[in-house]
Amino acid sequence: MSRLSGLAASLLLAAASPAIAASAVEDRFLIMELMDRYGIVHDFGAPEEFAALFTDDAVVESGARVLRGRDDLIRQAQQDEEKYWKFRNNDGTASSFMRHVISNRQVKLTGRNTAEGSCYVITIINDREAGPQVFSMSRYVDRYRKVRGEWRIEHRTIIGESGNPGMAGKYGFR
Repeated sequence: MSRLSGLAASLLLAAASPAIAASAVEDRFLIMELMDRYGIVHDFGAPEEFAALFTDDAVVESGARVLRGRDDLIRQAQQDEEKYWKFRNNDGTASSFMRHVISNRQVKLTGRNTAEGSCYVITIINDREAGPQVFSMSRYVDRYRKVRGEWRIEHRTIIGESGNPGMAGKYGFR
Protein backbone atom coordinates (compact mmCIF):
# COMPACT_ATOMS: atom_id res chain seq x y z
CA MET A 1 0.00 0.00 0.00
CA SER A 2 2.80 2.46 0.78
CA ARG A 3 4.33 1.87 -2.66
CA LEU A 4 0.97 2.72 -4.22
CA SER A 5 0.68 5.83 -2.03
CA GLY A 6 4.16 6.93 -3.11
CA LEU A 7 3.26 6.36 -6.76
CA ALA A 8 0.01 8.27 -6.36
CA ALA A 9 1.86 11.15 -4.72
CA SER A 10 4.41 11.19 -7.55
CA LEU A 11 1.65 11.23 -10.15
CA LEU A 12 -0.13 14.07 -8.38
CA LEU A 13 3.10 16.05 -8.14
CA ALA A 14 3.87 15.46 -11.82
CA ALA A 15 0.35 16.50 -12.76
CA ALA A 16 0.63 19.68 -10.67
CA SER A 17 4.07 20.66 -11.98
CA PRO A 18 2.90 21.66 -15.47
CA ALA A 19 0.25 23.89 -13.87
CA ILE A 20 2.87 25.48 -11.64
CA ALA A 21 5.21 25.90 -14.60
CA ALA A 22 2.39 27.33 -16.74
CA SER A 23 1.55 29.81 -13.99
CA ALA A 24 5.19 30.95 -13.78
CA VAL A 25 5.37 31.33 -17.56
CA GLU A 26 2.12 33.30 -17.54
CA ASP A 27 3.36 35.58 -14.75
CA ARG A 28 6.65 36.23 -16.57
CA PHE A 29 4.72 36.98 -19.77
CA LEU A 30 2.37 39.39 -17.97
CA ILE A 31 5.33 41.23 -16.42
CA MET A 32 7.04 41.51 -19.82
CA GLU A 33 3.77 42.84 -21.23
CA LEU A 34 3.75 45.41 -18.38
CA MET A 35 7.29 46.46 -19.37
CA ASP A 36 6.16 46.99 -22.98
CA ARG A 37 2.95 48.75 -21.92
CA TYR A 38 5.06 51.21 -19.92
CA GLY A 39 6.73 52.43 -23.12
CA ILE A 40 3.41 52.90 -24.89
CA VAL A 41 1.62 54.56 -21.98
CA HIS A 42 4.62 56.83 -21.32
CA ASP A 43 4.39 58.05 -24.93
CA PHE A 44 0.61 58.09 -25.51
CA GLY A 45 -1.27 57.61 -22.24
CA ALA A 46 -2.92 59.89 -19.75
CA PRO A 47 -1.16 60.63 -16.44
CA GLU A 48 -3.60 58.37 -14.54
CA GLU A 49 -2.86 55.49 -16.94
CA PHE A 50 0.84 56.02 -16.34
CA ALA A 51 0.44 55.92 -12.55
CA ALA A 52 -1.75 52.79 -12.82
CA LEU A 53 1.28 50.84 -14.10
CA PHE A 54 2.81 51.19 -10.63
CA THR A 55 1.86 50.15 -7.11
CA ASP A 56 0.34 52.95 -5.03
CA ASP A 57 3.55 53.15 -2.97
CA ALA A 58 5.95 52.85 -5.91
CA VAL A 59 9.37 54.45 -5.97
CA VAL A 60 11.09 55.57 -9.18
CA GLU A 61 14.73 56.62 -8.94
CA SER A 62 16.62 58.38 -11.70
CA GLY A 63 19.91 59.75 -10.44
CA ALA A 64 19.20 62.19 -7.61
CA ARG A 65 15.53 62.48 -8.60
CA VAL A 66 13.13 60.22 -6.68
CA LEU A 67 9.37 59.91 -7.21
CA ARG A 68 7.34 58.35 -4.40
CA GLY A 69 3.77 57.19 -4.73
CA ARG A 70 0.87 57.73 -7.07
CA ASP A 71 0.63 61.52 -6.68
CA ASP A 72 4.29 62.04 -7.64
CA LEU A 73 3.85 59.76 -10.66
CA ILE A 74 0.75 61.61 -11.87
CA ARG A 75 2.41 64.99 -11.32
CA GLN A 76 5.50 63.87 -13.30
CA ALA A 77 3.36 62.51 -16.15
CA GLN A 78 1.43 65.80 -16.27
CA GLN A 79 4.69 67.79 -16.44
CA ASP A 80 6.00 65.51 -19.19
CA GLU A 81 2.76 65.93 -21.13
CA GLU A 82 2.94 69.74 -20.89
CA LYS A 83 6.60 69.82 -21.86
CA TYR A 84 6.88 67.07 -24.49
CA TRP A 85 3.46 66.74 -26.13
CA LYS A 86 4.18 69.37 -28.77
CA PHE A 87 4.06 67.01 -31.73
CA ARG A 88 0.99 67.18 -33.98
CA ASN A 89 -0.11 64.01 -35.76
CA ASN A 90 -1.44 64.14 -39.33
CA ASP A 91 -4.97 64.27 -37.92
CA GLY A 92 -4.09 67.30 -35.76
CA THR A 93 -4.09 65.49 -32.41
CA ALA A 94 -1.30 66.15 -29.94
CA SER A 95 1.28 63.51 -29.17
CA SER A 96 4.66 63.19 -27.54
CA PHE A 97 7.60 63.54 -29.89
CA MET A 98 9.39 60.81 -27.91
CA ARG A 99 9.19 57.06 -28.26
CA HIS A 100 10.44 54.65 -25.62
CA VAL A 101 11.55 51.36 -27.18
CA ILE A 102 11.79 48.54 -24.62
CA SER A 103 14.01 45.52 -25.33
CA ASN A 104 16.11 42.73 -23.80
CA ARG A 105 13.56 42.07 -21.09
CA GLN A 106 14.53 39.72 -18.27
CA VAL A 107 12.20 38.63 -15.47
CA LYS A 108 12.84 36.47 -12.42
CA LEU A 109 10.00 35.48 -10.11
CA THR A 110 11.11 35.91 -6.50
CA GLY A 111 7.91 34.85 -4.75
CA ARG A 112 4.27 34.10 -5.41
CA ASN A 113 3.45 37.80 -5.87
CA THR A 114 6.89 39.33 -6.36
CA ALA A 115 9.45 39.50 -9.14
CA GLU A 116 12.43 41.46 -10.33
CA GLY A 117 13.60 42.30 -13.79
CA SER A 118 15.41 44.61 -16.13
CA CYS A 119 15.24 45.85 -19.68
CA TYR A 120 16.92 48.29 -22.00
CA VAL A 121 15.13 51.41 -23.14
CA ILE A 122 16.12 53.46 -26.14
CA THR A 123 14.46 56.86 -26.30
CA ILE A 124 13.98 58.23 -29.80
CA ILE A 125 13.00 61.83 -30.53
CA ASN A 126 11.24 62.82 -33.73
CA ASP A 127 13.28 65.88 -34.58
CA ARG A 128 11.42 67.87 -37.25
CA GLU A 129 14.67 69.00 -38.90
CA ALA A 130 16.81 65.87 -38.70
CA GLY A 131 14.17 63.14 -38.42
CA PRO A 132 14.20 60.40 -35.78
CA GLN A 133 17.22 60.67 -33.48
CA VAL A 134 18.40 58.43 -30.66
CA PHE A 135 18.20 60.58 -27.56
CA SER A 136 19.37 58.11 -24.94
CA MET A 137 20.10 54.52 -24.04
CA SER A 138 19.18 53.48 -20.53
CA ARG A 139 18.37 50.48 -18.43
CA TYR A 140 15.43 49.95 -16.09
CA VAL A 141 16.04 47.76 -13.05
CA ASP A 142 12.71 46.86 -11.49
CA ARG A 143 10.89 45.09 -8.70
CA TYR A 144 7.31 44.02 -9.36
CA ARG A 145 4.42 43.12 -7.11
CA LYS A 146 1.09 41.55 -7.91
CA VAL A 147 -1.73 43.70 -6.54
CA ARG A 148 -5.33 42.47 -6.72
CA GLY A 149 -4.25 39.92 -9.33
CA GLU A 150 -2.40 42.44 -11.55
CA TRP A 151 1.36 42.90 -11.87
CA ARG A 152 2.60 46.42 -11.14
CA ILE A 153 5.99 48.13 -10.95
CA GLU A 154 6.90 48.55 -7.29
CA HIS A 155 10.37 50.04 -7.63
CA ARG A 156 12.22 51.26 -10.72
CA THR A 157 15.79 52.45 -10.94
CA ILE A 158 16.57 54.21 -14.21
CA ILE A 159 20.22 53.91 -15.16
CA GLY A 160 21.18 56.34 -17.90
CA GLU A 161 23.98 54.76 -19.89
CA SER A 162 24.46 57.31 -22.68
CA GLY A 163 22.72 60.31 -24.12
CA ASN A 164 22.76 62.92 -26.85
CA PRO A 165 23.70 66.27 -25.19
CA GLY A 166 22.79 68.32 -28.27
CA MET A 167 19.26 66.90 -28.31
CA ALA A 168 19.00 67.37 -24.53
CA GLY A 169 19.75 71.08 -24.86
CA LYS A 170 17.52 71.56 -27.88
CA TYR A 171 14.48 69.97 -26.23
CA GLY A 172 14.91 71.17 -22.65
CA PHE A 173 15.96 67.95 -20.93
CA ARG A 174 18.56 69.69 -18.81
